[in-house]
Amino acid sequence: MSDVARFQVATARARVFILYTGGTIGMEEEMRGGVRTLTPQPMGRLVQHLERVSSETGIEIEARALTGLFDSSSMGPPQWQQIADVIEEVYESCDGIVVLHGTDTLAYTASALSFMLENLGKPIVLTGSQLPISHVRTDATQNLVNAVCVAGWRATSLPCIPEVVVVFADSILRGCRTRKVSASSLRGFVSPNYPALGTIGERIEVHLEHLRAAPESRVPFCVVRGLSTEVLDLSLFPGFSADHLARILVEPSEIKAVLLRTYGAGNAPEDPEFLDVITDVAKKAKVIVNVTQCLEGMIQMGLYGASTGLLERGVVSGLDMTPEAALTKLMWALQNRSGADLISFMQTDQRGEQSENLFDLAYGACPDGTSHYSATRRPDARLTVPRIGAAILRVVGLEAEGEGRVRVMLNHAAPMRAGENDDPRVLVDLRTDELRPEVTVRVRAVRVRRLIGDGDARLDVVGSSGVKVRFQGLHLTLYARVHHQVLPGTPGPSSS
Repeated sequence: MSDVARFQVATARARVFILYTGGTIGMEEEMRGGVRTLTPQPMGRLVQHLERVSSETGIEIEARALTGLFDSSSMGPPQWQQIADVIEEVYESCDGIVVLHGTDTLAYTASALSFMLENLGKPIVLTGSQLPISHVRTDATQNLVNAVCVAGWRATSLPCIPEVVVVFADSILRGCRTRKVSASSLRGFVSPNYPALGTIGERIEVHLEHLRAAPESRVPFCVVRGLSTEVLDLSLFPGFSADHLARILVEPSEIKAVLLRTYGAGNAPEDPEFLDVITDVAKKAKVIVNVTQCLEGMIQMGLYGASTGLLERGVVSGLDMTPEAALTKLMWALQNRSGADLISFMQTDQRGEQSENLFDLAYGACPDGTSHYSATRRPDARLTVPRIGAAILRVVGLEAEGEGRVRVMLNHAAPMRAGENDDPRVLVDLRTDELRPEVTVRVRAVRVRRLIGDGDARLDVVGSSGVKVRFQGLHLTLYARVHHQVLPGTPGPSSS
C-alpha cells in the first residue's frame, strides 16, 4: 500500500490533510516468537475508512504516512520536528490537519506542537485510539471521523478552532492542557485545569467562549525549530535523596533546566540539605520549574511552609501547567532565553497553557542600614490590574538595628504614625524582636488592586524611630488571571 492516499469529491467543501505517524490506531497483531504483538502497519486499513468519510462529508482528504512509523513511546523532539515540517509544507493547501498518533505520548506531542507552531490560524487535530482500527470494538473509527469533521470545519459548519487540539472520545481538548489518564478507558484523555473546547455526542458542539482568537491574517504562520533537550524531569517521593539531586544537578552537566514535580500546591521537603542543593543549583544559573504531581490544581508557593523554602531560593512557579506543557515549553524557551528573561517567559501564558500570569516586581536590595527605603516599579504592560487574583510580598535577608517596628507599605510614602494599624496600605507590620530573615506574606488581592490602580507600584520599608533595616531582596509577586480573547461571533456553543 502506498504511503500517500487521496480522496477527491466532485465539489469539495473543505480540504483536510491527514498525517499518520503510527500508534495503536493503525496497528495489527503479529506473531513474534510465539507471542501476539501489536505492531505499526501501513495505512491500508485506515484508507478504507477515509474513503467513506470523504464522500459523505464532502471533505477532500489527502493522507500520508510519516517516514518511519513510530510507536508513540519512541516519539521525541526529532519526531515532533518531522511532524511540524510536514504541517508547514501542507499548511496553505488545506483547511485543517489531522495527526494520527499513539496515545502514550500524544499529550507531549500536542503540547510541543502548540509551542512550535507560531501564529496558527486553523485546527491541528491530534487523535488516536485505545484499540486498533482492525479491532471489532475499536474506538478508532469514531475518533478518526470526529477529528476529520473538526479539521474540515468549512464542510461541517463548525467554527474554525485555530489551535492544536486533541479529539478523543467525547471531547475536544486544548493540546497544551491535555493529559492521558487511562491506559484502557476509551475516555483516555482529560483537560484537568481548563474546560473542554468542545463536546461530542449526537452533535459536535464547540464552546466559542473557551477558544483562543486566531492571529491577524497579515501575521504569517511559521514553525519554530531547535527544541532544547537539556532539560530534566524529576518527581519527588518520600525518601528523595538530596545527594542524588546534587549529583545530577550540581556536578558538571549539560542540564540547563529542571522540571520538579512536587507535592500538592508546590510543597517539598524542608530538609536543609535538600534546600542547600536547590540553592547551589540556582547559583549555577539552572532554572527549576515547580509543577504539581496532582492531576488538578495550581502551584502556590508560600501558601504552606513546606513550599516557602523553594520560593525563597528562586524556584519558578509552573502555576497550573500540565507537566507535559511545562516540559515542552521549557524545551521551546531554552532555545534563545536564559536568566530573568526565561523565568518571566515561563510564568506568562503563551498558548493558553496556564490560567494565570505571574509578574514578579523586584525592588532591589538594601545592604546598608536605613530607616526608610523606597523603590518604585512599573508593572509589566501585560498585567491587567483588575485581573489580579493573588499577591505575595517577600523580603529576603531582613535584619534590623534597634528596637521598635518595621513596616512595608504599598503606595504610601508618609512617615509612620500611631493608630495606622488598619491602614490598608500597610502590607506587613513586624516587631523587631520577632523578625525572621525570610518574610513571606500573602496579601489580599482586592487591597493590591485598589492600591496599584493604573499607576506605579511603590514599596516603602520603614523603621520606627531609631530603627534601621537592611535586606537582600524585596519582591511583590502578582498573580493575574489570563485574559481570554473570545473568538468573533455569538458567545456560547456552536454545533454541527
